[in-house]
Amino acid sequence: MSSHKNYKALTSRFQKPLILLVVMFVLTLMNPGIFLTLGNFKSILLAISIYGVMVCGTIYPILLGGIDLAVGATAAMSGACVVLTIVKMDYSFTGVILGILFGLAAGVMAGIAHGAIVSNFNVPPFLITLASQNIIYGIAQLLTGNQVISCLEPAAFTFLGGGRLFGIPFSVCILVIVALISFWLLNRTIFGRQVYAVGGNKEASNLSGVSSKRITTVSYAISGFTAALAGIVLASMNQQAIAKAAQGYENDVLTAIVVGGTSLMGGEGSLQGAMFGALLVGMINNGLRLLGVPSTYHSVVKGIVIIVAVAADAYGRYKNSGLKRSGILARIFNRKEGSVKPI
Repeated sequence: MSSHKNYKALTSRFQKPLILLVVMFVLTLMNPGIFLTLGNFKSILLAISIYGVMVCGTIYPILLGGIDLAVGATAAMSGACVVLTIVKMDYSFTGVILGILFGLAAGVMAGIAHGAIVSNFNVPPFLITLASQNIIYGIAQLLTGNQVISCLEPAAFTFLGGGRLFGIPFSVCILVIVALISFWLLNRTIFGRQVYAVGGNKEASNLSGVSSKRITTVSYAISGFTAALAGIVLASMNQQAIAKAAQGYENDVLTAIVVGGTSLMGGEGSLQGAMFGALLVGMINNGLRLLGVPSTYHSVVKGIVIIVAVAADAYGRYKNSGLKRSGILARIFNRKEGSVKPI
């Protein structure tokens, strides 16, 4: 019995690295001499640096059992905000600073609106963020006049998406910093524990003194912030603003988070798992492009990946029914003599 448990623990621990190795092996066989090159891995990292930043924030609503489908639209709107501000202020450094602040503020306000509506009116997150996605894309189209707005300067702006720090793309440096902050927030703060608590059992959390409304609003605000930051970096990388620049990015973000082991039911998941998912999605996207697979089929592949991941999560919940849930509650609440202590 003990050896069986040790085997399960060992396979669970090395499951994700093993999946990565298998995917890399398959893609290498299908793209000999191309996939395993330094230049190709740089391309993968650059792609991940955009939606990876989104993953760091979008995981919060999903841990609550919600979802944010407006991250791509928010990124496009924020990118438009920063580029328009820079152009209006004659490409000055002040314009860059104000543009970034306006772009981030727009993303945070969109997130706060999502969280407030979801928590106060009990509107399904899927519906509100889907509707908001169309509204925000409309705002981005109004801002840009549905035109491509170029922004080739100043260097302070173009450095965000195209510069290098000690030979490392600055966009990748931004991803690392955001990921570390998000990891700390989720695993080392009271707020992070409260996110897991609300996602695991909303009613019990409210009874223990945790405000699920506040946690929900802040979580969606974080999602809006990271989406806005990703949109600003993307605009810098492309040196232009397009109304639908980040269209479809929400699919990559959701795929990465779900494949990384975060449950759509809430209460379970980790940022490190989500970042593994981002890397896996980046490798799959890259492999499909190298194989010359038309982009129209990319969504089909990612849809299948999501279905498999969700089915695996559902099977795991069914197999361990009652055990996992009690484990979550035991971790969240400290029970002593029948009482429930707040976090």
